[in-house]
Amino acid sequence: MTNRDYYFIKPYDENLTMPPKESFSQILSEVYLHPFTWNARTTRKSYWWSVLINAILSILCMIILSYAFNSNINLGLKWIDGVIVGVILIWLFLANLGQAIRRLHDVNYSGYWYWLCLVPTGQFFLFYLSLQPSLQRPVKWNQYLFTVDQNSSSAYYNQPYEEENDLDDTPVPTISQILKEHFFDCFKWDARSTRTSFWVGTAINSVASVILVIFLYIFGFILFLIPSPNEELHGLFPFLIILGIIFIAALVWLFLAQLGHTVRRLHDANFIGWWYWISLVPYVGDLLLAFFLFHPTVKKDVKWNRYLFKPKDRIR
Repeated sequence: MTNRDYYFIKPYDENLTMPPKESFSQILSEVYLHPFTWNARTTRKSYWWSVLINAILSILCMIILSYAFNSNINLGLKWIDGVIVGVILIWLFLANLGQAIRRLHDVNYSGYWYWLCLVPTGQFFLFYLSLQPSLQRPVKWNQYLFTVDQNSSSAYYNQPYEEENDLDDTPVPTISQILKEHFFDCFKWDARSTRTSFWVGTAINSVASVILVIFLYIFGFILFLIPSPNEELHGLFPFLIILGIIFIAALVWLFLAQLGHTVRRLHDANFIGWWYWISLVPYVGDLLLAFFLFHPTVKKDVKWNRYLFKPKDRIR
């Protein structure tokens, strides 16, 4: 594959066969006649056309449903309209689900990654993957669902899948090493960190931050919202204030830990750490930074070319 640097959407390798082109009728057939055919792949063009068509059809269904239930037609007809629209919306959801899974397969990710849509950052990651080009080699999830006109034997979609092509030499640290790197190597910025290490550390950091914030709210409630003449309760205030300061210091430490890990992750994707400050841009900054952090490890030497864990601290 090409080693050209990119920011958001990976370019196609012009030295390899491009993805097959499908007609509009083939897209419609794939989307609405094969919602349960998941063991396949679909192109970026097909996926985004299906998203657009499903959005339009969903809006039309809601308009029809709103008109039916707000008009003076027979109650029985209203229920019939509601059932029909409900069935159509369910079918559109299933069609979109099938397309999403096939699109994940097309970039060589398992369809189980779809469950990331249940968390906000996961939705960003799925959006990022949906924008990426087709992997220009066979994947283990079969072929495309439409007839390919380009019958060149060198085309990747006509070649058998070989599992060896999916082997990845990116190091995977142990959970103990991830914790050490995240929380105790906060200021070691002149290094790099894998995507696995960063997102596991980020998840743990987020949970710890939520717990600390909850405790701070509890202490604030006790200190400022419960006036009491009880001397025993007032005697606890100095202790609670000290404990609150400790929790605030812990939150600052969590921020520094996340900052250091973010900088190393940017280095691993061959971006300078100063890109972290793009997160300050209103509305889109966090999304743009997330796209940088979603980048896979660069398969070449970078300026910050060292990991913070030793070979013995790796799973592979």
